[in-house]
Amino acid sequence: MKGSYVLVLDLAEDTRLTVGRLGTFEFPAGLYLYCGSALNGLEARIRRHIHQDKKRHWHVDYLTGAAPVLQVWWVADEERWECRWAEAIAGQDCEPVARGFGSSDCRCPAHLFRVGCREHLEGILWGLGNATPSVVNGITWKPRGTPGQLDT
Repeated sequence: MKGSYVLVLDLAEDTRLTVGRLGTFEFPAGLYLYCGSALNGLEARIRRHIHQDKKRHWHVDYLTGAAPVLQVWWVADEERWECRWAEAIAGQDCEPVARGFGSSDCRCPAHLFRVGCREHLEGILWGLGNATPSVVNGITWKPRGTPGQLDT
């Protein structure tokens, strides 16, 4: 299944991370939104991101090792939504922390944003329009428009 997703991550404390060749960045404690797409296996990609102990391949792998995924918002679609969602999120009370994070294959400044105000998080995510929310820790999620359930 093809699709796009937004991860909601919770970083408990200020953290300095070296993100592959992208460089070293300071990540202040707080909630983060990461926009991504998986045009060759949405379920597998989301399952991979949820697990903290993994080989680091994508930029977000460096952050998910320190910040657990609290929630995933996604849509099953042939079209990539990550850039449009990143643009929409950037217009909210969110700031990119690491220039180029998650956006090495597009022209976006970044696909990772720190949420400035926790109270606005739900409104920001529902503002994505076509994404469906799911809670991660032990709760099943069902891709939009597909029968059955996929267990995380």
